[in-house]
Amino acid sequence: MSNMITLPAVYGLYLLTLMRDRGHDPDSLLAGTGLDATRLGEQSERISGAQYATLLVNAVRISADPGLCYELGLRSPLTKHGFVGFGLMSCANLRDAIDLGQRYLHARVPLFDTRVSIEDAQVVVDLQPRVDLGPAREFTLSLVVIELCCLFSRLISDHKPPASWRSEIHLPFPEPAHHAAWRDRLPPMHFNRASTQIRFPEALLDQPIATANPVAAQMAIAQCDQELASLQSGSGLHDQVCRQLVCQDGRYPDLATVARQLCLSERTLKRRLQLEGLGFQTLLDQVRERDSKRLLARPQLSVDQVAEAVGYRDPANFTRAFRKWTGISPRAWRQQPDLAEHRDTGPK
Repeated sequence: MSNMITLPAVYGLYLLTLMRDRGHDPDSLLAGTGLDATRLGEQSERISGAQYATLLVNAVRISADPGLCYELGLRSPLTKHGFVGFGLMSCANLRDAIDLGQRYLHARVPLFDTRVSIEDAQVVVDLQPRVDLGPAREFTLSLVVIELCCLFSRLISDHKPPASWRSEIHLPFPEPAHHAAWRDRLPPMHFNRASTQIRFPEALLDQPIATANPVAAQMAIAQCDQELASLQSGSGLHDQVCRQLVCQDGRYPDLATVARQLCLSERTLKRRLQLEGLGFQTLLDQVRERDSKRLLARPQLSVDQVAEAVGYRDPANFTRAFRKWTGISPRAWRQQPDLAEHRDTGPK
């Protein structure tokens, strides 16, 4: 999986909990990921797809049980998916829940493109991986479809699965040897199919969900919209942080202030920036360089005034910093013939 894909850290926490329950050392599971158990337990934290794939590979190696994917899928609760899970529980029926899941779950877990269609009175949920799943492919596909079948079953049944499976699974690889030991606990699974699919009767779409609550559903949707906006804003956390770095009275917000404005802990903010290959000081320097160039393009301001405006009380320190950013001094930069892209006509 790619480092460009990120997933909620709580997904790793559920795997860690399962391994602990089986008597395995958590440190062995976390080896090579750069993660720790505390980080996995932080609600707003996300980890890279590559880190999650390493957790999966480690889990199979340590347990010597590739059937771990089935147990992890069967144990996954709706609440694992945060506000999306609460929203699904609050929907009026399975049709509304699938619509909500398509709107929000793909953004929370951006591993698959999902297409829902009707064929011969059956609902077909087709899952196409968006990234190369690598050595974790079969594990991940099996885990996801089992988890989704459990989700459907819990929404429309008062009984926990596998009391009454109403769905079946298609998978695009041969039947693994470990499947036989789990067959009686799982939905019907068909292997060597063209794609990854879940199928269930169309009539189930309008079956009421016992936990339906329209008020709770709207609250959950509002929270999902906020999370979706956060995930889709610009290129990620980079842009969110930069929007907070506004200089006032010669001072930029520090890490603690920005973290508070984004409703994150300082530790979480640092680590999420690291996922994007950035550091807070790097972003602050980028913003200072941008603001410096914008102000230097206004000839009525002296270099000393620009230095003070971007937080440098000593103009010499500003000159050193500017040379580091651009390779030339502020005065030399100002003498360049074309500064149009940096000019503005009014005060900021």
